[in-house]
Amino acid sequence: MSFRFFFRTLTCCALAFFLADRGAGGQSARLHSQREFGVGVLVSLTGSWSSLGQNTVVALQIAAKQLEATARTQHGGYRFRLLVRDTQLDPSLALAAIKDLDKCGVKIVIGPQSSAEVAMIKPYADAHNMLVISQGSTASSLAIPGDNIFRFCPNDMREAEPIVALMWHDGIRTIVPLWRNDAGNNGLHDSVQSAFQSLGGAVTPGYRYEPTTTDFSAATAAVATQVAAASDASTTAIYLAAFDEVVDVFQSSQANATLSATVWYGSDGVALSAVLPADSTAAAFAANAGYPNPIFGLDDALQSEWQPISDAIEARTGITPDAFALSAYDALFVVQRALQDTGGMKIFVNFKAAFVNEANAYVGITGSTALDSAGDRLNGDFDFWAVRLISGSYGWVRVGTYSNGTLTLF
Repeated sequence: MSFRFFFRTLTCCALAFFLADRGAGGQSARLHSQREFGVGVLVSLTGSWSSLGQNTVVALQIAAKQLEATARTQHGGYRFRLLVRDTQLDPSLALAAIKDLDKCGVKIVIGPQSSAEVAMIKPYADAHNMLVISQGSTASSLAIPGDNIFRFCPNDMREAEPIVALMWHDGIRTIVPLWRNDAGNNGLHDSVQSAFQSLGGAVTPGYRYEPTTTDFSAATAAVATQVAAASDASTTAIYLAAFDEVVDVFQSSQANATLSATVWYGSDGVALSAVLPADSTAAAFAANAGYPNPIFGLDDALQSEWQPISDAIEARTGITPDAFALSAYDALFVVQRALQDTGGMKIFVNFKAAFVNEANAYVGITGSTALDSAGDRLNGDFDFWAVRLISGSYGWVRVGTYSNGTLTLF
């Protein structure tokens, strides 16, 4: 498909916030309706985890259009221009992008989606009064009260709880971890290890690979050796915390008899990824391995709210959106409410306080957006997604939920 709708050839600073009165008579309400803010959007469109990036942009486009329609009808409120930057999940590109946005006068940023990127841009955002709302960062190391980073998803400590509960339910007592060396996946590894050991389970050293890895033969060989050395193969599993490189991991694993006979569990960075079911070899391995992936879930009771937005996004990207992408939609509505409270961003500290207050009070299509003391989402409900063969082709299937400490499998 074409992604031309993601980009416009416009001068950056022309997209930044401005105030223009295009109406006659200069009525204050009409003037207010013309106030327009530039919102930076840092997402991966052409790199790893691009499925989330593409869906995030469309979710925000839909939200911006709806808010504009409301502003026109009510002759009040704010409208938004989205300044999209493709970070390719690269922290250095994310830092360059936020600096560029700052030069354009942009002080509100949605994204980036990975913790490694958030960790890279955090010092700059804090130093330059920029409010960052990540829809996908989960590293608990970034749960820092008082900073300018807010995350509309639960952190890795909350994600560890459901995946460990599922492993324990399945009779797993030893896990061999395989994980990507970045802030988010390191956080997932650490939280899962801690939660699993607290139940009395064993965790082997596993194998940590670099984000630049393309040949996974050493990684899979090391993991296979540790699985084979476990005292009971039937109670041993592999925990994989990764992004789209999961395809290469599974291609490297599929010829290994030990790895093919072992159950695997995953993480939010792969759940609903478009690339895994598209690769028949990797998808077949995933289906055989079980490989449930937990991800911040959508409330079935709110399906009438989120389903139309989800359908509209999928119609444009061809990718089923997850709660991460839909939380970006909610984020723009919270931003709009905070701007209404403060009349703009003239005093950053006032806008930041208003944003927190509105987030704590708002209930959107993803449910309550209330934040904890570190600015992370309080809601800890999760869905489990796994790749399955459906009518002759591979696709994602929701195989369970975890809500308020209760595990439900389908």
